[in-house]
Amino acid sequence: MGKNKIGICDWGLPGSGLYATQIAASVGLDAISLKIGLYENDYPITHPEMQKIYLSEQQKYGIEYCAIALNDFDNIPMHARKGTKDYDIVWDLLKRAVATARALGVKMIQVPGFAASEVKSNEDLEHSVRAFQYLCDEAGKDGISVASENTMAPDAFKELAERVDRKNFYLYFDSQNYYLFKGYNEIDILEGLYPYMCNQLHVKDGNNAMSGGLLGTGDSGFYETVNWLKDHEFSGYYLLENYYDQLPLRTMGTSPYELLKEDIKILKEAVL
Repeated sequence: MGKNKIGICDWGLPGSGLYATQIAASVGLDAISLKIGLYENDYPITHPEMQKIYLSEQQKYGIEYCAIALNDFDNIPMHARKGTKDYDIVWDLLKRAVATARALGVKMIQVPGFAASEVKSNEDLEHSVRAFQYLCDEAGKDGISVASENTMAPDAFKELAERVDRKNFYLYFDSQNYYLFKGYNEIDILEGLYPYMCNQLHVKDGNNAMSGGLLGTGDSGFYETVNWLKDHEFSGYYLLENYYDQLPLRTMGTSPYELLKEDIKILKEAVL
């Protein structure tokens, strides 16, 4: 595999991440991106009892935890205003995220900027910048980086990055989101933002369906994206984010596990 590693997002695995480390090891993956969970469940992975289990599983199966995704920001706005319940939740989660990454030896905190956390106004941007600066400063003390996954056009993300103004702040690229949600050409995004990218990205595919098709079978231009990255000597983690046990992808095979294996084969052949 050389300098690149193949991993997966635990929320895409069959069973929604249950026994993620064991499953990932059984199919020959190198790494897993972990979700931090939901407020309703008190962010399970932030508790020492759960962290001990994850560390034990890691030692047993030899899988790297390469990122922690703050997935609840899809539901709770990262740019929540002071004085609201959401604001208190956000800032508690930011603190927990750093502590959790530190405890699990994770070097990347991935922050989604969709749905509730999408930046739609200057005020949203101001509050997001402040949250990112705090996260970068606290995480940076332990050599941890922070990356924003979003569908911002290049100029908009450059403004965000300039205002955050932290050396450990990056873009988390996704091979389908820009095209699916905004109609942007993925190569145009890479051309504009490659210098801002971290050493990880999500890969998925589908035809007008998020994470709904094996790699290369959808309309997002998967092979063009991977070839562009190879031509520019990208080195890092390619993380599968297809949903193997969900519709419509699960109809493409007899078993979500077989679909996962097929996607791994496709990805390895593409990035070698």
